[in-house]
Amino acid sequence: AINAPEGIDLSLLLKICREEYGVVLAGGPGPLAGKVFRIGHLGHVTEDDIDVVLDTLREVLRHLEFRGLSN
Repeated sequence: AINAPEGIDLSLLLKICREEYGVVLAGGPGPLAGKVFRIGHLGHVTEDDIDVVLDTLREVLRHLEFRGLSN
């Protein structure tokens, strides 16, 4: 699980990832809902698959004007 960046609307981040990039991430269960998100990694997942998720997160966080990215 990954902590949601402070100041970012997590539901919007997950929605943009899913609808605009085809990357589906899971929200946190129970008391972690709205606080964390999860990257699925069961089954056949390649390094390229993970790279797609990370690249998508970078793009969406930039779109949401998150200032914590180094590049």
